[in-house]
Amino acid sequence: MRYGVIVGFIIALAVATQASADCLNDQYGNVVCGKGECERDQHGKVFCAGLGGGAVQDKYGDVKCGTGNCARDNLGQVWCSTEPGGGAAIDVYGKVKCQGGCEAGTSGHCEDGR
Repeated sequence: MRYGVIVGFIIALAVATQASADCLNDQYGNVVCGKGECERDQHGKVFCAGLGGGAVQDKYGDVKCGTGNCARDNLGQVWCSTEPGGGAAIDVYGKVKCQGGCEAGTSGHCEDGR
């Protein structure tokens, strides 16, 4: 019975890890993947967040990433959850609410897709 539980845990961990990865086509049509969510900038270049992180275009078309999922507020600023895999959503007033608190998305949290 213990063997089944261990195998189940390993499978669940593998599925959770794969679920956070993302792939997109870049401006040349190449498939580009990252550890976390990926997004294209205004030129079609793909940027990806780290594992459990989010990536969203800001109002200028630049990609901003965060530790957790991200959302753009009514002013076009990107806010991201401070928790890996944490949620971010826009309320009825256009403000972003984040699981564990919000931090501004930055290009420093982004990685070039591979």
